[in-house]
Amino acid sequence: MEPAPLSLEAKRLLVLKTIIHDPAATDLRLSLFISAAKSFRYDSCLQPFPPDFITNNEKSIDQLCRVLETIPPVADLPAGLAALDEQTVGLLHWILCRQARPALRTVPKAQHDEVLAKCPCYAKYAQPSHIFEVVYRETNSSERAFQDHATEFRTRHAFHGSRLFNFHSILHYGLQQHLNKVSLFGEGIYLSAELQVSQMFSPNGSGWSRSTLGTHLACIALCEYVDNPNYVKSQEETQQLPGTGEGTTPHATPSSDGPSAIMSTSFTGNGSFPERYILVKNNELVQVRYLLLYGTTKETNNNNNNNNTATSAGPHGSTVDPLYALPVRPPSYQMRHPPSRFIQWIANNKGFVLIGGYVGLLLIVGFINSRNAHFVKEMLLQKLNHVYNAVLGYRGKD
Repeated sequence: MEPAPLSLEAKRLLVLKTIIHDPAATDLRLSLFISAAKSFRYDSCLQPFPPDFITNNEKSIDQLCRVLETIPPVADLPAGLAALDEQTVGLLHWILCRQARPALRTVPKAQHDEVLAKCPCYAKYAQPSHIFEVVYRETNSSERAFQDHATEFRTRHAFHGSRLFNFHSILHYGLQQHLNKVSLFGEGIYLSAELQVSQMFSPNGSGWSRSTLGTHLACIALCEYVDNPNYVKSQEETQQLPGTGEGTTPHATPSSDGPSAIMSTSFTGNGSFPERYILVKNNELVQVRYLLLYGTTKETNNNNNNNNTATSAGPHGSTVDPLYALPVRPPSYQMRHPPSRFIQWIANNKGFVLIGGYVGLLLIVGFINSRNAHFVKEMLLQKLNHVYNAVLGYRGKD
């Protein structure tokens, strides 16, 4: 028997409790949802899809995006919930409350090193601006299956990089090997023990324009996997750097073990499986434990943060986010001018642009080799010849 539908005020109250409990996690969940909704791959990335926006088995993505535009920033949501219409409140309730499992928990800045130490890296990497823990219920089916496998084999941690718009579905359904486009060494879930490697597969993507985490985000999953040799393919580390024991995060010297060295050693050597890479061929053996976030913000948001620096300055030049009460270091680079809609469309539709350019090139080559092109060329040459003769004849008379 289905539970009775909640009233509008009950939905507002549940949304308010969720925001107050962890505003940064609320911001991230909304950012991931909006990124998937604005992607041209929304049909596959925006899973699950809010049922209130499905009519006759057709997804009303335009209507959904219009409603998303009416959602104020998380900092203004508690005071602005009463002014939102029923459709917007219903969507917020569905995203933040009904789809709240697995849960997200903001990891304090002081614990970032502890989280990153779960997978020590040789190459230097950029520090994430935020880290969120993914918390599953004990009754969750995927978590139960994972724990059953973990009783027989040890578990390890590794990173997985993907585009921002994929993380809404990853958060709810986990990593699925049949959705992985990389198949260089066979089908499966590709992980890496090097954060720097996973960062290359996680470019900055357009998120939520009202997000305090950043208008453009890059996200990387720190996963725990069961090291079952029947389903996990990896190469044991052949070298151990000094000071790289359990619980430490090593940093390699630029001359020998930098990013280029990691990549060169990964893809060289008689087709063998690259070091520091892991291929898992069973979905039940991988669970996302943390989300590492890299955020960049528009110039207007940066100016607002600078105005608060005098009253919220932290150690080592970091600032304290007044909304989330977390120290936030300045990102590695700032976008002074966000890209236009046309540039964003090209960036999100590179495949279509390349196909269109290739088709255009074929049309040009075909036209050049056609009779019509030959006729046009001869006509232009005749015109140029007439002009040339007319100019020389005029000068001869002079």
